[in-house]
Amino acid sequence: VKFAGQYFPELMSNLSTCKSPQQMLGALCKELLPAELGVAKENLVVVSIMPCTAKKFEAKRHEFAPGGIPDVDHVLTTQELARMIQEAGLRFSKLQPESFDMPMGFKTGAGVIFGNSGGVSEAVLRYAAEKVTGEKLTNPDFHAVRGEDGMRLTTVDINGTKLKLAVVHGLKNARTLAEKVLAGQIELDLIEV
Repeated sequence: VKFAGQYFPELMSNLSTCKSPQQMLGALCKELLPAELGVAKENLVVVSIMPCTAKKFEAKRHEFAPGGIPDVDHVLTTQELARMIQEAGLRFSKLQPESFDMPMGFKTGAGVIFGNSGGVSEAVLRYAAEKVTGEKLTNPDFHAVRGEDGMRLTTVDINGTKLKLAVVHGLKNARTLAEKVLAGQIELDLIEV
């Protein structure tokens, strides 16, 4: 959001108004858990573990601190967490298996795809297809947007409607794609950065 606002303000109206998964979960935790845990909202600390350092800035945005209480209090990168685990001498092979906490009462496998490159696009398209057609999206080809390439393009067919999407990794690739969109060199229905 910051990148688009700073370098491509003419594209701001095209950005999703949804909070990121990090901020959604933080807001849910701050809203639901205080009553369940018997803790004041301002004393509940939400820590995200994310691969992207931009999430640190995102968590500090004023719009994600309603009433002065941030939805997400701290963000650790996965590298920072790995370093902390090494420094503490933790060995996962020596730990006893335990169940995950389920403070919201349930979990689904669908949330796992958000952590994969192209996962947000896949989740959006699966949901939209089901809402529009009343049927689950069967055998979608999302392989083209998976992987490590900096910019991936594909077309997904939803009951005869072809949607063009792009998944980019890194701001250099985001800039290249935004410039192509603004120059009219490429037309897309969905972009995931």
